[in-house]
Amino acid sequence: MADVVLAGVSKKYGAVGVIHDISLAIEDGEFVVFVGPSGCGKSTLLRMVAGFETITGGNVLIGGNRVNDIAARDRGVAMVFQNYALYPHMTARENMAFGLRNIGTPKAEIVSRIGKAAAILQLEPYLDRKPKALSGGQRQRVAIGRAIMREPDVFLFDEPLSNLDAALRVSMRTEIAKLHHRLGATMIYVTHDQTEAMTMADRIVVLRDGNIEQAGAPIELYNRPANAFVAGFLGAPHINLIPATVTSVEGETAELACAGNARIIAKVRTRPAEGDKVTLGLRPEILSPADEGPLSGVVDVVEQLGSVQLVYATLANGTSIVSELRGGVAPSIGSVARFAIGQGTRHVFDAAEASITLHSGGGA
Repeated sequence: MADVVLAGVSKKYGAVGVIHDISLAIEDGEFVVFVGPSGCGKSTLLRMVAGFETITGGNVLIGGNRVNDIAARDRGVAMVFQNYALYPHMTARENMAFGLRNIGTPKAEIVSRIGKAAAILQLEPYLDRKPKALSGGQRQRVAIGRAIMREPDVFLFDEPLSNLDAALRVSMRTEIAKLHHRLGATMIYVTHDQTEAMTMADRIVVLRDGNIEQAGAPIELYNRPANAFVAGFLGAPHINLIPATVTSVEGETAELACAGNARIIAKVRTRPAEGDKVTLGLRPEILSPADEGPLSGVVDVVEQLGSVQLVYATLANGTSIVSELRGGVAPSIGSVARFAIGQGTRHVFDAAEASITLHSGGGA
């Protein structure tokens, strides 16, 4: 296995830059997920590591070796694609063996590797079936098996679960996590699905417009997002972002006015000034309908999710919010409800999107 280092990597198509001076070190055996909205550059960055995209600037190093000018097949990486990329006229066994046969690997070695990969992925009953006779999850396991056969230094996954239904995505997330644990391999995984990122990654890299917004452990990014973009991208349901004004500051505590007459206290790590326009971030799990609370709004929708009910409402200033109710009776649709803020971090961000930075620390 090997580490991967991106050193000032950039990518341009003509005069248009899509990756901007990205530097990132991925440790040997680490599972790193690139996440972000469509068009943020995550797949382009992965393809640059794989050797499928040329590098305009900077360097990519795998296992300490600069690979900018090395062909994809010689980089010691294996890629699993979104569309499986299986040959329809070949069986699963033949698909898995194809790459090794092309480079002249002895037949006994191929048979041995197929046996090991099939056992890891529970593919033994399906090895003699062609792709059309396999389910989506089985096809994806064959594609992963083909990657395992190469015994690469680095595994690359480009949105591999996008074509699967919801239930299969959940089970395949588990299978890939198990695979990482068994192999101890370096894995880089691209997705737009924040749930995949949160549940699978050792470290998440959040990208926007070809730049890294923040990189860190999933719980770190969830609890201490660097800006409102990261806060809004991670978490389901999404964080509530409410426009507010700083009315007073005392030490590390600020009072915020928002949504009419609401007054909310939050701890701040970077001292704002009175009158500053800010954005208050409240995770749905610390916001709940109650008899009393600083926020009030008209209830739009109530979603029943078993032990949890999600209550969606619109505040007086037109901001939409979502809150969690665990137990009790949810307010009726169309009624005016109050919302209490429980224990947990109250994030305070600069209001201007161009310079959003995290102010808040713990709960207040």
